[in-house]
Amino acid sequence: MKKYAMVFDAGTGAGRCNLFDMSGRLVSYAYREWEYLKDLSSSNKEAMLFDAEQFKKILFSLCRKVIKQAGISADEIVAVSATSQREGMVWLDRFGKEIYAAPSVDLRGEEAADILSGKEPFIKEITGLPVSGMFGLARLLWYKKINEAVYDRIDTVMMISDWICYLLCGSKVSEPSVASSSQLFDIKNGKWSSELLKSVGLRTDIFPEISDFGEQIGTVTKEAACETGIKEGTPVICGAADSQAGLVGMNVLKSGMLAAVAGTTTPVMRVTDRYEVDEFAFTNRHGVPGLWLQEGNAGITGLALRWVRDLFRTDYEIMTQEAMSVPLGCDGMRCFSGHEIAGRRSSTCRSGFVFPTPWVLDSYKRGHFFRAVYEANCYAVRANLEAIKADSEAPLYVCGGQTASDFYNGILADVCGRQVITQKEREITGLGIAMGAFTGVGLYKDIREAAAEMSFAGKIYEPKHDCQAFYEDWLEKY
Repeated sequence: MKKYAMVFDAGTGAGRCNLFDMSGRLVSYAYREWEYLKDLSSSNKEAMLFDAEQFKKILFSLCRKVIKQAGISADEIVAVSATSQREGMVWLDRFGKEIYAAPSVDLRGEEAADILSGKEPFIKEITGLPVSGMFGLARLLWYKKINEAVYDRIDTVMMISDWICYLLCGSKVSEPSVASSSQLFDIKNGKWSSELLKSVGLRTDIFPEISDFGEQIGTVTKEAACETGIKEGTPVICGAADSQAGLVGMNVLKSGMLAAVAGTTTPVMRVTDRYEVDEFAFTNRHGVPGLWLQEGNAGITGLALRWVRDLFRTDYEIMTQEAMSVPLGCDGMRCFSGHEIAGRRSSTCRSGFVFPTPWVLDSYKRGHFFRAVYEANCYAVRANLEAIKADSEAPLYVCGGQTASDFYNGILADVCGRQVITQKEREITGLGIAMGAFTGVGLYKDIREAAAEMSFAGKIYEPKHDCQAFYEDWLEKY
């Protein structure tokens, strides 16, 4: 009998289900975009929620579709697991009912972040993260201050991937890599931080047990089996955060290795085998025990590409073709579109295009705008590699939607002055979770063995000497 792993993936823009076999082959796949709701109870216009019941229906219907497309028996699915966007959360009451469900982009906590600003060194030493309204710490404080009725009803705080596993098996469990995105977690010691919670007056009795990625936490319930098409009793394996799952899928599991996940945003990460807190970089848990990440983020790089695509009413293939006809450096045009260094945006830089002076408008064509965005995305990755103190000789492993473009990958290698290694499998986050799922049922002895057997590098891009030299000079001006 063939053996498959089913992976649920609650991304920022869509839900996915992926079915993998033990060789790392994606057998079947289904995808559906979803939307968020503005929370009018908050004065922050970026306070967002999602309909938990609707998201559950989407994910479970995708699962049934994947099984049907694959033409397999439910008996052949030997394990199921989940991943999700980081920072997104679901809170349950004592009856197991969702009373708060919000994505990573819920920024209501900005209203409470001022309370925390004086404690930032203390908070960052424990959590590895700077004070921000996007994290769970500030969100909990907001509810305690603004909506105490909901705060008092909280029984369990979960991250989104934790919640999906709960829907499947009923176990209330979290995992270090996704818990570390909450700013409620002691990432050095791998536990919820009672010290931090008490210092800001928050409850300590609302957090689930911690299990490692790849550990079995339960089995599929009868109810979940009816809704998903997965057999009752199938092992449910603890998942991990999406970016960390991508590292596992790329077999980026050794200290000093570098990776970038070029999707809606572009996290840029350096693996380390010791706990480090840096003034600029974020520190997060890797999906594999004993490893941490020094992390920056280049900002909304994928959204920047989409914005320009929609602005000119074109598609990515045409954008690439026209950008290729434009010289390096875009004849002096520069793009700033929400790019960041280590997750922080310059307060002096507004988004838009900047032209050299004097300039002649007719000398710039559509391709200049397209290439300027591609180059800017790569400049931001380069800046973040420097911020996380990346070894200048280490290759950069990449995955995510932007890396489907040879043009982007080539510029990235030239700008960063290092080898760029892509992946054969496009759904690399799901692949990483599948590795954990197969490990959890004993088909691999550990995550490292699974990664060695199931991960395959794609095309490798080498920096071109003349282009690299040009960008080194240009970056001094940029």
